[in-house]
Amino acid sequence: MFRLVATDLDGTLLRSDKTISKETEEVLSSLYEKNILFVPSTGRAHKELPDPVRGIAHLRYAITCNGGGVYDFDEQRYIFNFTIDKELAERVLRFSESLPVYPSFVCNGERYILTEADGKIADYIIRRAAPGVVDIAHASRDLYATLNEMPAGLQKIFLYSKDDELTPDILSGLRDEFPQLFITTSGPIFIEINAAGIDKGKTLRLLCKHLDIPIEESIAFGDAANDLAMLRSAGCAVVPANGTAEAKAVADLFCESCNDDGVRKALMRLEEEGKLC
Repeated sequence: MFRLVATDLDGTLLRSDKTISKETEEVLSSLYEKNILFVPSTGRAHKELPDPVRGIAHLRYAITCNGGGVYDFDEQRYIFNFTIDKELAERVLRFSESLPVYPSFVCNGERYILTEADGKIADYIIRRAAPGVVDIAHASRDLYATLNEMPAGLQKIFLYSKDDELTPDILSGLRDEFPQLFITTSGPIFIEINAAGIDKGKTLRLLCKHLDIPIEESIAFGDAANDLAMLRSAGCAVVPANGTAEAKAVADLFCESCNDDGVRKALMRLEEEGKLC
């Protein structure tokens, strides 16, 4: 029996147009009535959750920034917050100057993106970023000055690769240079950097412990490399048809693609089997 449902957003719960169906919204909202907690688990900051997700009834917790934080919407605070210290973050940003990437970072749920010389965020980022993310991001002409002004370390450093084919080499170079950090990807151009030992899996385990829910009673949905730790940690791992080969390799179950309401259909099947409280 499962008491917590954690699901990745982009590529898993959200369709390609970043929406969810009315039927999916109803199924997720109904989990509360069964004493099952719905928890988005995403690389996004909590302020970047799309409206369809924020509109799900009784949503309280979200695992954000790839596990960099757990935000409590009822109390409007982070109950867990894992950061990269500012000195190390600056080293990463300076190293990234030699890479074909556009840098950004997240602190306390706010995203800061380095602008072009004209002070505008690159058109490439605007085209490739998830809708709604750039709209609320802060444009910075000098990320080092902005970093120095931050009240705390960074929840995540986020690099936009300038070319899909270059991403594997960029990841390899970063991992060689910064083995003390957790560096992964959530898509062809998205490179995500977190504090040492921090990933969606560890944070899911901590949240379950905080809520007194055995990790075995959690179910996780995910489609990409940044979901692997969560899929391995949960009591049941479900991967949609559009998931990557490495995600499918750790799956317990499979479901339809994100564009075919895979999460909803999997939950309905589990309920029919009596595996949802």
